[in-house]
Amino acid sequence: MNLKEIKEKYDALDNSMYGAKNIVDSLAMLYHENSKFNTHSMRKQGEKIYAFSNPYIFARSSQPFKCYPNAERIDLSVYQQELPEIDMFKIMRERRSLRTYNPEYKLSLNELNIILHQSYGVQEWSAPIGSENEGKFGLRNVPSGGGLYPLEMYVVVLNAHIPSGLYHFRPDQQSLEILKEGEFAQELLNMIQAEPYVKLGEASAVVITTGIIERVIMKYGDRGYRFLMQESGFVGMQVSLITEGIGLGSCMLGGYNDDFLNEFLGIDGVFETVNNVITIGGKPKS
Repeated sequence: MNLKEIKEKYDALDNSMYGAKNIVDSLAMLYHENSKFNTHSMRKQGEKIYAFSNPYIFARSSQPFKCYPNAERIDLSVYQQELPEIDMFKIMRERRSLRTYNPEYKLSLNELNIILHQSYGVQEWSAPIGSENEGKFGLRNVPSGGGLYPLEMYVVVLNAHIPSGLYHFRPDQQSLEILKEGEFAQELLNMIQAEPYVKLGEASAVVITTGIIERVIMKYGDRGYRFLMQESGFVGMQVSLITEGIGLGSCMLGGYNDDFLNEFLGIDGVFETVNNVITIGGKPKS
């Protein structure tokens, strides 16, 4: 028996939770390896990136905003109040995932505005220095590869000062687009594995972010998917810290049926697909 056969024999008998068996057939590892940059791929990708100096492409890519033209809108800016003075490091130390909520807590429109606008809303319009192209980037409070901002935000309102239902956040207009009204707590529970560990039904709202993959892949190729997922993490953390900063709580959820949730949002799950689910609510009275 040679060394290779001995190794294969012992690998077959290895019952530990670690080892190559975890990654040998992993699609995630396959993607990771094939999206690594080397000298050749960086040079080849550079040609695609250079195309974004075209005035038309630049102007188009600087407006990454999905809209629902026929939807009624709620202007959140009129409910905006002065932001609370908080100690950022204190908030970071105290932030913990909140799994039980005060079921009687109604989310105010000012709180909704702070959470959405400060996490992914446009804070400033700016043209790149030295650029003669038309179009300005809507800068936000998170870094984004190439300023392409491939994410969209939806809110399922469960208990707030607006009717319960599904809303889409317009970051360029600081507004909510009403997609459908109704009580969707039970429908969410059928799509998201939360109970009994996270009391989703007691939350005031569920924030869902999606990724429009084409926005970033058209410039950065397969590498762009890494950037999209990084940005998804940035936004999720912003939402978590902001909710803590205004005295509320949140919890990131990962156990959801992608196809069901995409269908609920009315998106195709291919060009646009769910990547974050976050419950938000008031802290229990006790």
